[in-house]
Amino acid sequence: IGKEISKFFASKGATVYMVCRNKERAIAAQNELVHATNNQNIHVLLGDCSLEKDVRRIWNEFSMHQQSQVDSNVCKRDALSSSSSSSSNSVNIRLDALICNAGALGKTKTLTEEGVEVTFGAHLLFGTYLLGKLALPTLVKTPDSRLIVVSSGGMLNTKFPSWEVATCSGDTSFDGQLAYAYAKRGQVLLCEKWAEQYAGVPVVVSCHPGWTGTEGVEAAYGSSKSYLEPLRSLWQGSEGIIWLALADCDKIKSGE
Repeated sequence: IGKEISKFFASKGATVYMVCRNKERAIAAQNELVHATNNQNIHVLLGDCSLEKDVRRIWNEFSMHQQSQVDSNVCKRDALSSSSSSSSNSVNIRLDALICNAGALGKTKTLTEEGVEVTFGAHLLFGTYLLGKLALPTLVKTPDSRLIVVSSGGMLNTKFPSWEVATCSGDTSFDGQLAYAYAKRGQVLLCEKWAEQYAGVPVVVSCHPGWTGTEGVEAAYGSSKSYLEPLRSLWQGSEGIIWLALADCDKIKSGE
């Protein structure tokens, strides 16, 4: 779904940053999208969204790259206008939309090198909460910006549990389906809180792409995915997310 969304925005001339974990697959996807869209402004930020250190580095790399683009544009503008009054310090980097879509459904409990359960870290703690908190100051300064969190209808099966259960830090047995549902429920609750704190800009929303035929669904469910059928195509799973990123702000209620 992330690749499909990236392809759409790149085809419309947007500058796109894809956060990817696997370097070889990321470069292959980047080359494919550049060829398909004829847009050279498709960038890869390599990192694992279940790791705090990677998420912080990803944001720093994005910010530094954006600042270099701002500085370059200001220099070009100054050269054209022969003006010495312009300064890159007066121009903010921008982020029109942050789409938090990272994650997977694991079958066994796995801790990262930082000691955090992968599902909780990738979906909620670092992949949404930390990345969102790092991005929010820039989103606030960007008119009509959006923070879109891709949750799942799977969270409808359960309420958000105790912190010990949600983080898989207790003695309870691990259930990948429940760990996934808890993290997805947490994403929705987080969006509600952010919408209260940041009234107006950015618009903060969570969404469910529908049960979509992705590699992740295949890996998680295998032949048992038949009970989710009919599965949506990648485009069908992506179009609602794209609409949230492009629709007029007055058509979207923040926090929902």
